[in-house]
This record gives sequence, structure tokens and C-alpha cells, in this order.
Amino acid sequence: MSNLKTKKINIKDAKPNMILAKDVVSNSGVVIIAKNTMLSDINYNKLENNGVKSITIFERNGDINDSFDENILLQNKEYKKIEDRKEFKEFKKKYEQKIEKLENQFIAIGKGVGVEIDTLYNMVIDIIDSVNCKNDVFCYLAHLKSQDIHTYAHCLNVALICNLFGLWLGYEGEDLKNLTVSGILHDVGKTQIDENIIKKPERLTDSEYDSIKKHAYLGYKLVEDLDIPEEIKLGVLMHHEKIDGSGYPLGLTDDRISRTAKIVAICDIYEAMTADRVYRPKICPFEVIRNFEQNSYDILDTKLLLAFLQNIVYTYVGSHVMLSDNREAEVVFINQAHLSKPIVKVNNSFIDLSQEKELFIKHIL
Repeated sequence: MSNLKTKKINIKDAKPNMILAKDVVSNSGVVIIAKNTMLSDINYNKLENNGVKSITIFERNGDINDSFDENILLQNKEYKKIEDRKEFKEFKKKYEQKIEKLENQFIAIGKGVGVEIDTLYNMVIDIIDSVNCKNDVFCYLAHLKSQDIHTYAHCLNVALICNLFGLWLGYEGEDLKNLTVSGILHDVGKTQIDENIIKKPERLTDSEYDSIKKHAYLGYKLVEDLDIPEEIKLGVLMHHEKIDGSGYPLGLTDDRISRTAKIVAICDIYEAMTADRVYRPKICPFEVIRNFEQNSYDILDTKLLLAFLQNIVYTYVGSHVMLSDNREAEVVFINQAHLSKPIVKVNNSFIDLSQEKELFIKHIL
């Protein structure tokens, strides 16, 4: 690729088959489309919808996108399994290193040592920075093996999702850091619960469930007197509150719940449903999105949930999936009115899943 020149062009001059020479990044810092992606009508629309004015593409001998390096074209024409990608392996390596460090941090907090905010935040940023396109974090998390120490894995996953959600919402600086750290610490109280209950593979008894529900308050007590921002503490305390007052531990309603806690709640539920658990296998992200659409607008903050769903679903554009009839497909376009039922490509045919009642995405490949 060293013999290829680059050129910045107006988005209006972009054409299918042009290949990006630089990541296209939104104003919130999220990579919309990664470098080396070949443009199509689908992602051209995505660029326009995100207000992108210009892009940098490869050119050669003054002719834009003429006679490209074969490796670039090959990269965009051939699908490579997530587990086989070099970037995923680097992501996985860093992720596993952070899990061990996070466990040590939680143990220290339990002993009253305190919280190292920058250390926790940098764990998340180091993982995110290992990927070319930040949105790939969601696909990579879906392909990680189940962790035995799932409380730590869950907290790290929620922090990663909170960080990206915060970027979508325009968070930056200390606000983004506090939200991310709230995601890490939200379940720290589970370190005070009997491990046999936490890891129990069968349905919990009523008394065991009552014990689990204490983790939000127990977590708050662990961080209450620490020298950390109040918003982080409230995220720990209130992440299971619901806007209709049906949550715990305080039964708070909408305007009494901190915004950070509302965001953590959405990320917490999404991660819990899309990850393997001892009592059930992970649920396909598109099924989780459908559940959110049908069941959650009256218990989670409506504006935040809609923003989350509209952004999360776009992270799966270009993903290869298995349909309920066992056909492999590629997600190519999102239906705004039916976020969980996108348009997919099967071989050379396009299928609008919103028009197919019995057909749905079974899992991400």
C-alpha cells in the first residue's frame, strides 16, 4: 500500500468502490467506518446520516481508486472470522490481562484500601485503543469465551459499553471517565455476597434473590466514604432503579435517579443478556434489541434507551449472521422503525426481515 497516494474529497464526490485511506470518525469520537473499507451505497448513506463532509481515499496515478493494491481489495471482499482476526487476538489478550487487574482492584476496595480512578479508567481505554474501529468492541465481546469469574468480566464489559455509549451521547473528559468507572464499579457489591449464590447454575430461591438484590446498597457502602465523584457512587447505588419506581434498593422514580445510573442500567442489562451465564446461554443482540423495544420503554429512560438502540444496532452493519432458517447472511441496512429486523444480504439477494414475520437473526457469526 506504500505506493498508493491518498486524497481528501468532498463526501458528495464519493462513489461506490472507493476505498477509505483513513478512519471516518464522528464528532463523538466513534469510528463510523474503518480505514480500508470499500464504499458501497449502504455505508455512503451512513456517512451522510452522520453529517460527514469529507473523507480520505486511496488514489493512484491521479486516478481515484484506479488499480488498487490487490491486498486492499481482498481484505474487503473476503470475510474473515472474528476469532481469526489479528486485531481480535490482541483485543482478547489485553482484555484477559485487565480482568486479573480488575479482580485485584475489587479485592483492595473490599479491604477498604480505596479506588484508583485513573487505573480503572485506563484499563478500559487500553482495551478500546487496541481496536481499529471502536464499534468492533461489541462484536469482539460477543466472541469472548465465558469467564468463570463472571462478576469481573461483566463489570469490565459494562464499562466498555458505557464508554462507547458516553461517546455517542457526546460525553468527554471527566464526565466520560466518571461514567466509565461507574460501569466498572456498578457490581462491586457482589464481592460481599456468598459466591455460591453468585455462581449458582439453577434458579435462585426467593431468599437468595433477596441476597443478590442487596449488592447495590453493599456496593454503595464500599465506596460511600471514598474520595471519588458523587456521580460514580450514585451509579453504584442506583443502577437497578427503574423510572416507574419498581427498581431497587430505594424504589426511586424517574427524576430522582441519576443520569449516570440510568445509562449504566441500560448497559448492564444489554451486557447481561448478550453474555453467557451459568444458568443460560447468551442471547443474540438483535433479540435483546427486540426485547428492549417491546418491554423496556416504561422502565428505562426513553430518550437514553432510544439513543442506545439506534447506535448499538449500527455497530452490527457489515456483520455476518445466522438466520433462523440456518442461512448465513450479512447485515447491510437498518430499519429505523424495526431496529431488530434489518435488511440482510443472502448470497446476491436482499431480504427485509421486517417483512418476514417468521425469519429472524439467530446469532452473530
